[in-house]
Amino acid sequence: MRITDEARELLDDLLDDVGSGSLRLYFAGYGCGEPDIGMTISEPEADDEILHINSIPVAVDRRILHLTENLTIDGKSTMEGPKFQMHGLPEKDC
Repeated sequence: MRITDEARELLDDLLDDVGSGSLRLYFAGYGCGEPDIGMTISEPEADDEILHINSIPVAVDRRILHLTENLTIDGKSTMEGPKFQMHGLPEKDC
């Protein structure tokens, strides 16, 4: 997994505002036969794998850990606030 410098800066600000927690990637059900990945700022759960990527604490649900190997999280600041994208997820067949 990779977190771009732009995403790191935005995530640092979000984590400072919240005061605790981490970026958390979690299993969000199935779509087109493949697991979907959700992303939030929250406390890690008991079965999460805890990583530090580009100075950001990241909790990853172990059920989707294998899907994050080639994942890049990018971010940009918009008028509506920070926006994040996940690149490098497996292609879906639908």
